[in-house]
Amino acid sequence: MGIYRFLLSIFVAISHTGVLINGLNPGVIAVISFFLISGYVMTALISKNYFEPKKIVWFYLDRILRIYPQYLFNTIVVLIIYFLFGFNSHYLSKPTEIGLLQNLLIIPMGFYMIPWVGEKFMIIPPAWSLGLEGCFYILIPFFLIYKLQKVFFLLSYIIFLMAYLGIINTDYFGYRLIFGTIFMFFCGSFLHKNNNITTNQPVKYTLIFSCLLLAATCLYPRLILPYNREVLIGLILGIIIIPLLVKIKRTYLDDFLGNLSYGLFLSHYLVIFEFEKLGINWNLKWISLMLLFSTFLSVIGFFCFEKPVITWRKKIRNQHN
Repeated sequence: MGIYRFLLSIFVAISHTGVLINGLNPGVIAVISFFLISGYVMTALISKNYFEPKKIVWFYLDRILRIYPQYLFNTIVVLIIYFLFGFNSHYLSKPTEIGLLQNLLIIPMGFYMIPWVGEKFMIIPPAWSLGLEGCFYILIPFFLIYKLQKVFFLLSYIIFLMAYLGIINTDYFGYRLIFGTIFMFFCGSFLHKNNNITTNQPVKYTLIFSCLLLAATCLYPRLILPYNREVLIGLILGIIIIPLLVKIKRTYLDDFLGNLSYGLFLSHYLVIFEFEKLGINWNLKWISLMLLFSTFLSVIGFFCFEKPVITWRKKIRNQHN
């Protein structure tokens, strides 16, 4: 799945340069696939290593050691360049101490749309999705251990349908907040337990209803609300592709690009900040350079900051397996 995750990170990066595919945002489609992958991988991790209430705290430590090394590296680099040379981005227009703390805690960034959260100081703008992932990490051990997935899957799907219909904010509740998206993570979780879509009832019906809802947006243009179509396409593609990918034997290239995917996801906005300061107009050449520089930063982030703590993570897992 590493190559796939790397490609998803590329789609997220190019979407932030304004690239659209047939009027659709490829980054949103990619993020939904990330949600499913996260559900799949976290279910595997917890089932193997942390499937007891007393081990939940060690699962949280495992996730902290996974997320923070590269996140802190990119955060520090952005701050150094920002205070030395400045950026023109509106994301960094109102730096505050509270805003800095919210960025360092990550999870508050998933609620950037709430007025008290520092939406004008987002050091790594895509970190809002890390905030959402963090909420999922907090909840998923309890859902798995106490078998609560199907109940909250249904509740979340109801909230998503309300967002899809525009009853509540479509962008927030249908894409960015845990309330209407946790069922997407659960789809990945269910796929880990049974990757046969035809016999996996929650996933099968999610796929069918997603296709029907996507068709409805074609028949009723009023349903073309912010990211409705992209979210549904992401769900459909993720449900179809993930069961196929897990059957493919891992290779060195797959592992290598998979290791770089997270760093690329984090670092591309640093390059975008700098390029926008130079006043460039995005075209194929500049987008390619942005991806090249971002990948280089990802290599530094992984080998210098993330890889050294992998041994710690493995040690924690071995102790609690």
